[in-house]
Amino acid sequence: MRQIAAGAFLDGGGKMGQLIRDKDWTSNPLGPPETWPQSLRSALSICLNSSFPTAVYWGPELRLLYNDAWSPIPAERHPWALGRPAAEVWDDIWEVVGPQFAKVLETGEGFSAYDQMLPMERAGSVQETYWNYSFTAIRGEDNRIAGIFNQGNETTQVVQARLNAAQEVSRLSRMFRQAPGAIAILRGPDHVFDIANPAYLELVGKEDILGKPVKEALPEVVAQGFTDLLDQVYSTGESHVGRAVPVTLNRSGITELRHVDFVFQPIFDEAGARQGIFVQATDVTETMRALTAARDSEQKYHAIVNSIDQMIWSTRSDGYHDYFNDRWYDFTGVPPGSTDGEGWKGVFHPDDQEHTMAVWGESLATGKPYHIEYRLRHHSGEYRWVIGRAQCVRNESGQIVRWFGTCTDIHAIKMADESRQLLLDELNHRVKNLFALVSGIVSMAARKSETPTEMAAAIRGRVQALARAHSLIRFSGQGSITAGRVSLSDLIDQILAPHLGEDLVDASLGEGPQIQLGERAITGMALVLHELATNAAKYGALRQAGGRLSIRWTVSGPVLAIVWTEESSTPTTGMVSGSGFGSRLIRTTIEGQFKGQVNFLPTDSGLLIQMELDLEQLSV
Repeated sequence: MRQIAAGAFLDGGGKMGQLIRDKDWTSNPLGPPETWPQSLRSALSICLNSSFPTAVYWGPELRLLYNDAWSPIPAERHPWALGRPAAEVWDDIWEVVGPQFAKVLETGEGFSAYDQMLPMERAGSVQETYWNYSFTAIRGEDNRIAGIFNQGNETTQVVQARLNAAQEVSRLSRMFRQAPGAIAILRGPDHVFDIANPAYLELVGKEDILGKPVKEALPEVVAQGFTDLLDQVYSTGESHVGRAVPVTLNRSGITELRHVDFVFQPIFDEAGARQGIFVQATDVTETMRALTAARDSEQKYHAIVNSIDQMIWSTRSDGYHDYFNDRWYDFTGVPPGSTDGEGWKGVFHPDDQEHTMAVWGESLATGKPYHIEYRLRHHSGEYRWVIGRAQCVRNESGQIVRWFGTCTDIHAIKMADESRQLLLDELNHRVKNLFALVSGIVSMAARKSETPTEMAAAIRGRVQALARAHSLIRFSGQGSITAGRVSLSDLIDQILAPHLGEDLVDASLGEGPQIQLGERAITGMALVLHELATNAAKYGALRQAGGRLSIRWTVSGPVLAIVWTEESSTPTTGMVSGSGFGSRLIRTTIEGQFKGQVNFLPTDSGLLIQMELDLEQLSV
């Protein structure tokens, strides 16, 4: 009966109950369980049947007994620790817990500790561990303290997590304080300032905002809609980003307009509930001022370069064209941006492209100033002469960073120079022709005259006819040609009269509708007719008897068509063929001045010349 009653307190008790029952206690100072006093049995019964980590330290050496929930606490010392003295089991932490045990044994007063750090040896190394535990005195049958009832659990993970959280908060606080951008954390639906770093306090110009809702700390932003925006972010859980938003702030008693980039980001707890709003802001006021100044400067630059009556362009250091002013697009008529990069080459005259690219390439390679004349396609379709110039811009180390260039329309000057040269050539040519014509008149008169008096009369008449023709074309002191206003028919008569000999009575003159020539047009037409008549007299239908000359003109819409036909019994190779000086003068005048075209067509009996002229050009 004693054995059954003695072991009843060990019934159940989980694994530790079974372990205690199976252990040989005969050599242990505690002795067999059936000999244990009732006070120990009662305490151990409570211990073994408790779901909370519980241990009993018994006797003067505080021999250790414990339940299943407490067995993980000694770690690798379990089950070795069962029945051993506390000082032996906890030799690594005895400096801490030994005095605590001693005080309970001495005074009988309970002891408790929370998050007590105990440097336990685990897995061969000493580790910081944290514990909540209590020591309660157990009195024996003689009312003296015979043992200690211990309950507790490890809080290492909780404490470490708390320490990590505190460290993270500390790290974030340092980061917030050191962050160049303004950062704040607002708590709850009232947007109370929990955190605001120095940059944020500097931005808003206030120091005492922590613990205050936004509407109280920054009342000036309420009417500007920022608290409504915070309400929206908090209620919807959707963030909001603002770029260069103007905001009026009362900074240190002074009202200022600032521009800020900002983010309102909702903060959620682990359960997904909204807790507050994270605020990050950057003051971009100075940037906006710089951008505004840059825009103003750029507008002034564009106003200047577009007010200049020149085409202005610029390129990168590699020659990539990235800017043309309005004058360029006005001149070329191409869409803006279409000539960027390599597109500008398309507006050059095909005959000028190779040379232009070679000169430009040399400038890019050497940094030499770019200077060249070439033809650009005008918006009218005409190719006009321009001067292209460019200079490079270098940085402090001497490297080319950009090219700036201009194109200047010199077409009028170029044409004037060409016309002037043609005029000088024409004067020389005309003098030679006059000498030849006079010589021919003299020779002709000599062949046909019977007496010197008759010869003188014939010569005089022809020279006077020549003078009448040349009276229509006068050269000013500046080398330009001026003329009176006459009809095409009259001009033909006057120009051809000196060339018609008495023996060429079969030659016929012009026939066509009345065409009135303008002051400038008569000059060009006189040059063309005189050249044709002179060549006809020297080589063609007017050179000898039997030749025929026919000049017919018609009008069709805006075009005047003239057909010059020569027939000769003995055509010569010297007739106008389109390749000599006379032909070049004729072609230049008709195509350049009269916007027309001319074709020279040799025939079996002479020459056919077809001319088409713009009527509008004949009236000026």
